[in-house]
Amino acid sequence: MSSRFYDAHNHLQDERFGGKQPKLLAACRGAGVTSMVVNGSCEADWPAVLALSKQFPEVLPSFGYHPWYVHGRTADWLRILNHYLDQTSSAVGEIGLDRWKPDLAYEGQEEVFIAQLQVAAERNLPASIHCLQAWGRMLEILKTVPRPACGFLLHSYGGPKGMVSAFTDLGAYFSL
Repeated sequence: MSSRFYDAHNHLQDERFGGKQPKLLAACRGAGVTSMVVNGSCEADWPAVLALSKQFPEVLPSFGYHPWYVHGRTADWLRILNHYLDQTSSAVGEIGLDRWKPDLAYEGQEEVFIAQLQVAAERNLPASIHCLQAWGRMLEILKTVPRPACGFLLHSYGGPKGMVSAFTDLGAYFSL
């Protein structure tokens, strides 16, 4: 019996992979990866995420504003996000909070995160959440705002072991 894997989070649309996606996906299939979530990070890469999902059936697109890029969003970003979510079966992400990256302003991150989480909840779409050095605040927010009934993924979880059950009670899944 061969192994079957599901890649819960990647950024195959990244320009570093430019033109290599077909070869990389063939290698993934050969290794037993049957499906994968490709996470958008900002408006600029959402078209590439959508294109990959149209070209490769194993790609589930996910559209969201990563906290590293929220300061570059346009005034119309939320309408554009909803437009991409209307195009195909998808998820919301990568979204979240980041207090780790040097010189990254925290201002605006919570507002954008909460707006995207609300979209995920309204549409009942899974959300892929990034969090670095903001676990306490993340938990506070998740306790007080609507969350998707289908749950959310805490991508590459690195928070305190003692918070795992509190997140799970709210519908969290974890990737490591």
